[in-house]
Amino acid sequence: MQIKKILAAILLIVVTGWADAQSVGLVLSGGGAKGISHIGVIKALEDNNIPIDYVAGTSMGAIVAALYSIGVTPNEMLAMFRSPEFNSWYKGEFEKGYATYIYRREPTAEMVGVSLSQQKKSRLAIKLPTSLVAPYPMDLAVKQLFASAAATCGYDFNNLMVPFRCVAADIVNKKPLVLRGGDLGSAVRASMTYPFLFKPIVVDSVLLFDGGLYNNFPWDVMVSDFNPDYMIGSKCSGNAIMPDSEDILSQLENMLRVETDYSIPEGKGVLIDIQLPGVSIIDFQKADDIFHIGYENTLKYIAGLKSSIQRRVTQEEILKKRMDFRVKTLPLRFKDVFIDNSALGSSEKEFIIRTIKNNSNEEFSFDQLKRGFYRVVATDNINTLYPVVRMRSDSLFDLYLQVTKKSPMKISIGGNISSSSLNQGYLGFQYNKFSKNPWRATADFNLGRYYSGLNLMLRQDIGIKPLWFYEAQLTLHLFDYFAGGQTAFFSNRIPGNIQESEMFFTLSAGTPVNIERNILAKFNIYLGRNLYEYYQTDNYTTYDVPDRTNFTYFSPTMTLERNTTNYRLYPTDGKKQKLSVRYAYVDEEHTPGSTSLTRTEIKRGNHSSFSARLTTEYYYTINRSISFGVLADISLSNRTYMGDHISTLLYLPAFQPSPHNRTLLLNAYRAPSFVGVALTPIVKVSPSFSIHMQGAYFQPNRLLIENSEGIAKFTELFPMGSFMANFAAVWQSPVGPVSLSATYYQRSEVKWYPQLNIGFLIFKSKALAN
Repeated sequence: MQIKKILAAILLIVVTGWADAQSVGLVLSGGGAKGISHIGVIKALEDNNIPIDYVAGTSMGAIVAALYSIGVTPNEMLAMFRSPEFNSWYKGEFEKGYATYIYRREPTAEMVGVSLSQQKKSRLAIKLPTSLVAPYPMDLAVKQLFASAAATCGYDFNNLMVPFRCVAADIVNKKPLVLRGGDLGSAVRASMTYPFLFKPIVVDSVLLFDGGLYNNFPWDVMVSDFNPDYMIGSKCSGNAIMPDSEDILSQLENMLRVETDYSIPEGKGVLIDIQLPGVSIIDFQKADDIFHIGYENTLKYIAGLKSSIQRRVTQEEILKKRMDFRVKTLPLRFKDVFIDNSALGSSEKEFIIRTIKNNSNEEFSFDQLKRGFYRVVATDNINTLYPVVRMRSDSLFDLYLQVTKKSPMKISIGGNISSSSLNQGYLGFQYNKFSKNPWRATADFNLGRYYSGLNLMLRQDIGIKPLWFYEAQLTLHLFDYFAGGQTAFFSNRIPGNIQESEMFFTLSAGTPVNIERNILAKFNIYLGRNLYEYYQTDNYTTYDVPDRTNFTYFSPTMTLERNTTNYRLYPTDGKKQKLSVRYAYVDEEHTPGSTSLTRTEIKRGNHSSFSARLTTEYYYTINRSISFGVLADISLSNRTYMGDHISTLLYLPAFQPSPHNRTLLLNAYRAPSFVGVALTPIVKVSPSFSIHMQGAYFQPNRLLIENSEGIAKFTELFPMGSFMANFAAVWQSPVGPVSLSATYYQRSEVKWYPQLNIGFLIFKSKALAN
């Protein structure tokens, strides 16, 4: 009897000791946005005091596992994936507060652009992009999240709060690569690099892609590296399914991915299989729903887990473990910047380093790094700018950059395909010279029935702090209201046979007055000549001679502007503001034609005018599905009557809040001074498809009208204003907007203009338009 008691006591001690030492490993599969379900799994395990001693993951599973390994809570992870910042990271867009307006070109109708590289024997070759998503925001994000924690653990993933492993794909040797140490951010970035979606990175001279290509569920890595007593697997994706002929991602997945073994060996653990039908790899806007599915699915396994895992970890113990690790992490403060590329010239390296450090030799913050990083990218001279962060002995950090240049030559095509006469072709050429003071030259050609033009531009950026640029442009273009006539669209009997051609030279200088708020100050001088040809009636013959009006002008202009909108046409987010002040001296020559009611010829009519204009356009996000646009356009000028009705009308400022407005000449929406407002509720059906419902009102100080005798004059002050509206269903496709729209004009003989447009209704700005 005594012997039985002793044996029972020994057995109790052994079982209790084993339970206390029982270790648990968590393995997370890849799956894109579906991987947010892993956060729900972790939350459910923590809520039920199930321990997690090791983590391993691939692709999205690597991101979640790495965040957990550095002490980020499930609630913090979910908040990050719902944030506007993450939305920018995975879409490859600059974060709003860091977008760099100063380097932006005036919008063009470009739909597709390719680089041209110089090959041997002076041959040119097209250089295609290696990814659909710009990698720069994500590259910075993984450093911001993981660089300090990597330094805290001594670049050994065993020393993180929770030991961590992830898997990348070495496509040269066609095998998975387990990452156990080094730059934690680079390890995560390599593991999530889905081919053609994100650009691959080089780690220790090896080109790495998404680990899911060869091992999407690294339970075998968990066993070989940590050998836990029990494994919990979270699987949110499976092996490739039959490819869809309409889905390129499913086709790529089948071509590139090998089958993964998702079955945890019997007795080694449990697999939580989370089914997420209807969720794609980029459905991050469904983060809350995906998280809750993961959480609820895991709760079904809790009773069995508690039976298999006797050890418990309290919320207080988890919190203490997190705080103990996080308190050791240092803020990211940088001292030096090094460039790992001998192919760059000294002046090119100097430009990058000075820009990132803001022309200072002092230590700098991660915020300054991000701002300078985006400024370098925005110059359009860089193809690769991958950061690696290493801690120094003085607890500061150094930044090492892997840099490759873009090919200096680029060719672009684009335009617009329309159900009306607004078909347009666009061809653009660009040449960049990267140096200490980089410059670029462009040539843009447009050809269409309504608009044709040529624009040549040369620009050079000088200095870093202060940063400024100068720019010279030569523009020749034609607006043909006759050939581009969409219908009999002129109101108040304006004949539809007007041709407006401009040739002008612009010399500009600009500088950012507030980098953080993206405000650009610009001074312009316009020198040019406009020619207007038109008949005073639609009833003319080939023997008639048109009226001709020439404007020769000199016009200095000062502007303050910024633009953070997300699309060139039909934006749904961001702000656009412009304040301009202009003086114009115009020398007018008017030769009446055979249909003119007056035979008065003007040889030298001198006109001086001052004008100011403020345009503000804001898009407010109400929720995930609704945003609201507000536009205000205020124009003040003392522009007066010119040689005749039509030349005066062409000289007056116009209210044009929607794309279609810029294709018409309507005197009911032009005036020397006016206030225009537009409200645009927007329904976002999906991230790329939206419905815009714009209503706008135009209130002039005076209107130009023509009486029954053909005599034009301005009305009394503040006549009745005019309403217009635009309704559009818009798909922002990879090459540009596809829009089905209907535009309404209250004060036009034709009220409605339904149209289908594929591409960009974008034209070079006129010289004398504010």
